[in-house]
Amino acid sequence: MKEQLIARWDTFLRNIDKRFEESLAQGEQAVLESLEENNYDYYTSFRTLMAIRSQIDESVIRKIDDTWRQQVEPLMKADGDGYYWIDESHKAHRANDDMQERIALWLHITEGKLSQKYYDHAIELINRDFFCTQCNAPLQVKKDLFRAHYITCNYCSAVNTFEPETKYATIGWNVVDNLAALYALPEYKAMLQARKNGGDAYAKAVRAYCEKYFDERIKLMPHTAETREQDIEKKVNLTL
Repeated sequence: MKEQLIARWDTFLRNIDKRFEESLAQGEQAVLESLEENNYDYYTSFRTLMAIRSQIDESVIRKIDDTWRQQVEPLMKADGDGYYWIDESHKAHRANDDMQERIALWLHITEGKLSQKYYDHAIELINRDFFCTQCNAPLQVKKDLFRAHYITCNYCSAVNTFEPETKYATIGWNVVDNLAALYALPEYKAMLQARKNGGDAYAKAVRAYCEKYFDERIKLMPHTAETREQDIEKKVNLTL
């Protein structure tokens, strides 16, 4: 009976892990497709992402603990073949912890992919001609300044106010942050591994990630370079 119960429990854990992976893949696809469905409303898609994350937690991850407590543990205890159920309970804890780590990484990556798709669409809104309100001469708009700004006409010297479309301005908020985090993914993974390992390497990994993160962010918004060092120190302190 003991061997049968353990085998059934192991099969359940393998099946729930497969279901978990499938849910992550389907969830990412649904999030990315939602952008087109809602006419590139970034925050609506972000809410979709968070809803899917909660759904996976409720319907998949929590099922491990529920199945263990309600079905598996009672059967193993009633089996009367020693206390092997204690070791089997550890499998539930490990599987739960592992999935929590994986879904956190999935969220990090999917936020980045959502932001990349949105960025590729919204950046095109600036790739058109803008003209001086005084002389109608073409204006050179700063394509990496995602907010209203003044532009002096090279022909008549009139000062124009450029008001970006909402979708374009949105890039300057969460989108650039998530893109920088995605581009720094190798350093982020190294930081997570260093945290698991413990020791002095973690602090070094945190700094390496923060430096890469802000260097990538500066590529998207060059004007933020002037606060690079302060930004890095602040993020390092918040992370450690």
